[in-house]
Amino acid sequence: MSLSISSIAMLSAFFSSNGTHYYTYFDETQNLSIDHTMIVVYDKNNSPEVPRFVQDINSEYALSSVPGFAYVKVDANSFQSISNIVEKLHDSKRYDFVSPVFLSNDNLPYIPTQHLMARVASNANPIEAEQLLLKLGTIEKNYSGIDNLYRVKTTITSGLEILDMSNELASMPIFEFVEPDAISWKKSYYIPNDPEFAQQWGLSQSNNHDMDAVEAWDITFGNEDVTVVILDSGIDQNHTDINQLPGQTFTGASEGGDPSNSCDNHGTAVAGCVSAIIDNNVGVVGVAPHCTVRAGKIFNEISIFGFCLGFLESQDSWTVNGITWSADVGAKVTNSSWGGGSGSASISTAFNETRAQGVLHIAAAGNDGSTNIGWPANLSSVNAVAAMASNGNLADFSTSGNGLFISAPGASIRTTDRMGGDGYGTGNTTTIDGTSFASPYVAGVAALVFSMDNSLSPDDVENALATTAIDYGSTGYDTTYG
Repeated sequence: MSLSISSIAMLSAFFSSNGTHYYTYFDETQNLSIDHTMIVVYDKNNSPEVPRFVQDINSEYALSSVPGFAYVKVDANSFQSISNIVEKLHDSKRYDFVSPVFLSNDNLPYIPTQHLMARVASNANPIEAEQLLLKLGTIEKNYSGIDNLYRVKTTITSGLEILDMSNELASMPIFEFVEPDAISWKKSYYIPNDPEFAQQWGLSQSNNHDMDAVEAWDITFGNEDVTVVILDSGIDQNHTDINQLPGQTFTGASEGGDPSNSCDNHGTAVAGCVSAIIDNNVGVVGVAPHCTVRAGKIFNEISIFGFCLGFLESQDSWTVNGITWSADVGAKVTNSSWGGGSGSASISTAFNETRAQGVLHIAAAGNDGSTNIGWPANLSSVNAVAAMASNGNLADFSTSGNGLFISAPGASIRTTDRMGGDGYGTGNTTTIDGTSFASPYVAGVAALVFSMDNSLSPDDVENALATTAIDYGSTGYDTTYG
């Protein structure tokens, strides 16, 4: 090994002083800018030291949903100003980790932690790679059941240093990828809108711009043995109108996949599109009402300085664990109604590996109205879904473009809301827009197909969906509707 840890440390200092910031997604450089309004501090003991620092600089702070981390409001007008604040706090030894808040290419926060995610290349010597990683700290081998994936707990205490360390390791041929186990914000692809089957136009309406759910139910309502995992902010586990099994929380913020704060509303609305219960004289109905959903809680919806911001906060390792858990519990389908920010090689690998194990992944294409489908919906192992309006046109907010798989209803969707006073409104149902809700409709239809033959492969189900879909737009496949 020609490059030593000390050499990397020197290079790290050089890059940090130059203010050049990026991380490496497989072989691609993902540029990062600096947020001048806040920094992040970490205390492994979760002690009340953050308020003391806040008092010192007369600022505000908000706890992250990642244990031990907090966002601290600062007033800086340049990278140098941020760097000086971070350096001063780092040198004080009052915290175990200090970092600027970096911004991804669409201005979503990206915060490296003291952990790294590294996968050894298939043609490399794993012993040599492991020895190098051990010089950085303690390791978890074959993390989340993925061969040659390591989670490394380093002793590095600066976000600037670990970012540059990660990039230098990523340049070594011995690794397929190396990246921080970052805290990142994602967009929940919804746009709030202000006995309800009649309001569910996406399932059935007179102009026939719908999914023909009633006709599908003449064949099957689904099978309870077919499970769709909702990778999201949790599902209300006490909801009386969702056909579900107990979920799993990967964020440490609740149990069983339940929402953990007043902002965790998105997952419950998504779940109802799949498996809201039929013929119970309550609320709405899902497209696959006899199939089951399970919550894979990989996000906490963000409350910063007292406001629900509509963003999802996660650590990459949480999402990796949620995806692999889906395969472990026998889910046939996952739904990801989120995206944005820069990609994670670890998460992409988890999607790829579980797809190879037979799990069909469905994801929302996005809500920015562009023709550039974002990550993770743009992965080859994930199927991107655009949103249609009730008139049969692409919804004006919906993302489309190269790589789009299919479209489904996603405007003015009536679905489940958290019970009681929690949720988007005061009732147990809500009307909402977004590719966030087109995506689970497709996941539900896929579950109906699996209900007919549980031995089908993801390729088989994709072919069934593509060949039986109503053709909109140009004849055959197009990048507007799929």
